[in-house]
Amino acid sequence: MNLEEEIEQSFEYTERSPLWLSGFLVLGVLIGLLGSLVVAWHYHIDVEPQIIGLHFLALSVGYVLAATIGQIWVRWMPLRTLALLSCALAVISLGALGMLGPPVLPIYRIIGCGLIGISAGGLSTALLYASEPYFADAPAAAANVAGSLLGCGCLLSTICTAVTYSLGSVEIFGVLVGPLQLEMAALAIVPGFFFLLFLVNRFSLARRAVGEREEDLHREMLADLRSIATVLFSLLLFFQFGNEWAIAGWLPLFLIHRFGLNPAWAIGILGFYFFALIFGRLVAQALLEWFNHRKLLLGSIVLAMIGYVVLSFAQSAVGALIAVAIIGAGYAPIYPLIAERLDDRFSYHPGFWNGTVSIAITGAMCAPWILGYVDQFLGVEYVMVVPALGSVAVCILAILLMYEAHLMGEKKRVEGTDPLISADDV
Repeated sequence: MNLEEEIEQSFEYTERSPLWLSGFLVLGVLIGLLGSLVVAWHYHIDVEPQIIGLHFLALSVGYVLAATIGQIWVRWMPLRTLALLSCALAVISLGALGMLGPPVLPIYRIIGCGLIGISAGGLSTALLYASEPYFADAPAAAANVAGSLLGCGCLLSTICTAVTYSLGSVEIFGVLVGPLQLEMAALAIVPGFFFLLFLVNRFSLARRAVGEREEDLHREMLADLRSIATVLFSLLLFFQFGNEWAIAGWLPLFLIHRFGLNPAWAIGILGFYFFALIFGRLVAQALLEWFNHRKLLLGSIVLAMIGYVVLSFAQSAVGALIAVAIIGAGYAPIYPLIAERLDDRFSYHPGFWNGTVSIAITGAMCAPWILGYVDQFLGVEYVMVVPALGSVAVCILAILLMYEAHLMGEKKRVEGTDPLISADDV
């Protein structure tokens, strides 16, 4: 690399555009929509649970396909172009889903969910590359901001669904607009607004293709991929996001079938769950420097397990609300603890993290898909067993990560260097 290229690369990493980091809000709207949308489609009345699960699977497949193809396209396509195409597809897909409510056959809505997944996967790829200056400089802080914005997007889509569901049909300019059409039109404003922002944004890193990366970065990334810690870390993300989205995807249906709760209130409790996650993560981030990380992680998993027990034996909506608050508080510290490890164990490569996020989203969408079959063959009272078992898996993986960190620390001490991570941390 010559001096001119080094100066240009240095300028790119000092130049930042908050717009691209804030784009994770759109991503949250897209992937957080289904949990409340299945209620807006009245799936709680007469639709078989495994059919409901297929909607989540379609979104996951669309996301992974788009993220994989997007990883290739960014070598020759400007990041801004990929983001614009993704936002445009999101607007079109949301509008189409607003017109495809029952009695239209579910297969068309499943296809629409796949298109939502494609738009989310393409947008995620563009955001991870365009936000590289933030992640490369402070991975943990950037990951926490991105995660909080994604959670806010999920909360926004849930609140929008609850409000429009409660309003029912509304007459606008003499035209009767159904709640589903109103909801999708309102949500389509979000990717539409970001489409305009991306269109006029002049961030230099996003206005050209990524191209081929330096060979040393490829070697470093491959070393990360071969790492045992990376495999454990990816599995931890898969199960943890699966646990969170098992609640996010199936909670309203569980509350309606178990307690006969009003659908609008059931969606409202789902919104409270997202709020508990966001607020809990902000609080947990401030507590990290005061508490032993190992004890905090294990304590949070135990707390989540207690929440599942409370939810399984709850006899009213109030009991369910308390259980959801406990589960949210239990899950809250896990993501900040994971994000903090980015500073110590893994160098940031957008392509590598694009694959890691895809694993997390796959876990998030596969959990509700599996719950569809659990609900169908075992009954709704057993659906919370799956995330409870997932919490046990997270605990085992966390312990293995600690053990791996301990072994790496011993190896570093033998070699006469400082360990990258202590045995007390994740």
